[in-house]
Amino acid sequence: MQTHNELGDEWMEKVSQVLDAVCLAAQIILECGGETYRAEDTVERMCKGFGVPKVDVLALPTGLMLTLAMGEEKSLTRIVRVHRRSIHLKKLDQCNGVSRKVASGEMNALEALEALEAIKAECKDRKWLMIGASALSASAFAVMLGGFWIEFFIALFCGAAVQFISVLMARHRMPGMISGLITGALTTLLALLGTLVFPGANVEPVISGSIMPLLPGLATTNGIRDTIRGDLVSGGARIMEAILCAIMLAAGIGLVLSMWRGVIG
Repeated sequence: MQTHNELGDEWMEKVSQVLDAVCLAAQIILECGGETYRAEDTVERMCKGFGVPKVDVLALPTGLMLTLAMGEEKSLTRIVRVHRRSIHLKKLDQCNGVSRKVASGEMNALEALEALEAIKAECKDRKWLMIGASALSASAFAVMLGGFWIEFFIALFCGAAVQFISVLMARHRMPGMISGLITGALTTLLALLGTLVFPGANVEPVISGSIMPLLPGLATTNGIRDTIRGDLVSGGARIMEAILCAIMLAAGIGLVLSMWRGVIG
């Protein structure tokens, strides 16, 4: 027959596994570009699948606060900090798959935790694929905005170079605002140097096309969706983040253009 302490240890171990699983799921969603309401909904559905009678969760772009109530006098609270945010739709889909299995009773807490840890530990994005996609995107936008073959190839080079620098800055955890300023300035400098190599090139579509992959479109969309759903803090924070990123990009572009005109005349 189990003693009271053994029952308490079992309860703590079970709740700890549930907490670890739901917090990790929410953290993956927030880190990979998911909306805050999606993180909260995932936590609630997983807790329901685990048999937790009551859960209170508050997700923000930079963190998560969660309280599980397993009875009238037993509850646990955990706070998770989210330091880095990127876009990784594959991990989002895999995390949603785990939450659906938990909600349907196909996974227990330990199995879900192991699956989520495997998702989080999965290899990072294919950097060279991202660089190539950014280059093609920049060149296509340059043509769409009025460029031709010369602008296409200049924007192709600019997009690849800027994305490569962005990967290096992300690896060294460069703050997002500073990264936006540097990438905006670098994009403009490379585009202007391209017009020196190819005198007939138009610099405007090259700059416009090259910065398109850098614009915070997903952050703006998520901010609007969070605001519409009533998550005013999360929505306002994401919209402000998007505005500041755009401002820093524009500042980098304007700085290089003004210096270029002062030097070249």
